[in-house]
Amino acid sequence: MKGIPFAIFLGLITIGLPILYISVSHPRYKKSIVDYDLVDIESKYRQEKVQNLKNKIAEIVGENGKVLVSLDRLLNPLPMEENNRILDEVASELPKDLLDSLKDSIEELRMKWEPDSKKVQIGKEYYKNYCMTCHGMYGDSLPVTPEGLKADLGYPMYARDFTGKYHREGKVVFKYASSFLGEMAPDEELKRIIREGLPGTPMPGYPYFTDAELDYIIEYIKSLNPRWKFYKAEVRNYPQPPQDLYSEERIQRGREAFQSVCIACHRNPEAGEEPLEQPLAWYEFSEDGAILKDGENPKFQAVKARYFGKEPLRRPNPSEIFVVIQEGIAGSTMTPWKHLGDEKIWDIVSYIIYLQQKGGVDGNASR
Repeated sequence: MKGIPFAIFLGLITIGLPILYISVSHPRYKKSIVDYDLVDIESKYRQEKVQNLKNKIAEIVGENGKVLVSLDRLLNPLPMEENNRILDEVASELPKDLLDSLKDSIEELRMKWEPDSKKVQIGKEYYKNYCMTCHGMYGDSLPVTPEGLKADLGYPMYARDFTGKYHREGKVVFKYASSFLGEMAPDEELKRIIREGLPGTPMPGYPYFTDAELDYIIEYIKSLNPRWKFYKAEVRNYPQPPQDLYSEERIQRGREAFQSVCIACHRNPEAGEEPLEQPLAWYEFSEDGAILKDGENPKFQAVKARYFGKEPLRRPNPSEIFVVIQEGIAGSTMTPWKHLGDEKIWDIVSYIIYLQQKGGVDGNASR
């Protein structure tokens, strides 16, 4: 009888310790307190676009009962085939000579993609294994890592929010894949980011993923925001650099252009001047996902402009640097500089590469 209490105690230790270990060591995935419902988000998008189309039609041809009834059928989520058939019915009821003026508004309601449930499920498994730690269990950038994320230079940064809940317009904007105007990125650009990573950030590259595996991952990412259904991004055009890209003459012209155009935010890296901090289009949030506020106004995430020569370029290829300058960086204050013309942009590209190779600081900073 004396051995019974000891056996019970030993049993509790044998069974209890593993249970305690699992319960303590198992990661606690944070869930944002910000409400997010896919159906509600898509419905709000549809309501906005349907009302816009109704207003334009009324201005041009007055109220058309049959058209209004058809448009009302588009207010709630629909399968792509049915959605687009209704749009075609609406178009067939309108005067042909007026369709051109309504084309853009109609296209905003036309579905270009819908998630494949099987691919989404496969993609979700890849996401959980490779992406969740930084981008969050639910894709909204609440990281699993309690210490958060930092850039190479030590300042805090956030992984991309795939849901759009922390973007000021509810969009999913990728700084190095979307256009400055906030267009959602083409699949090809997303694949490039996943394959190559983003130097200077915690985002590594995954060059070993096959195209099929990348398709699964992207299918899941896109399923997290219904706006993807209505958008098809244009593939970017990357121009070829000029043959004299690294010439001293072009570097000097680039220095002069940089000091008249870029210095306002990037300062003078050859003089060791640190860049200025700039606001982004993403809300800053607390550990539980609440959007932080300054009084009544939401706070925005901020990041320093690129410190050329001191940190890696996110897109180091000359052609990619050119496009970043030409088109700007989506979600940031880096605006498009297309108006400078190709030659001057290539001059700046030449100088930036020179800074990267030199390490930034130079005794001839005043030149």
